[in-house]
Amino acid sequence: MKRQRGHKAILDLTPEQLWKIESQGHAARAMWNLLHDLWRMTPKCQRSLSRMDAEIRRARKEINWLAVLPAQASQQVLKTYLRAWSNCWEGRAEEPTFKNNPARY
Repeated sequence: MKRQRGHKAILDLTPEQLWKIESQGHAARAMWNLLHDLWRMTPKCQRSLSRMDAEIRRARKEINWLAVLPAQASQQVLKTYLRAWSNCWEGRAEEPTFKNNPARY
């Protein structure tokens, strides 16, 4: 029998680091919602990875709170969004929707 071994690392973050992670998470959710809105408004013949990428770059320059999200994370949100559509078209998932703001407790 094979033994399963794992390791859990508990992060000991400072309040400033916690704030930064939370703000990046909210920016990623907002980026998803903005991408979804752009996708729905764009005619099918104009939807492309390069156009969406250009819009992300422009938005990060113009919207201060969106610039909180690093460029690599923004690209990952776009990649995940396009993968969600691919899964939908191939019948593995439902159509992507807007992400809701999580309830704060």
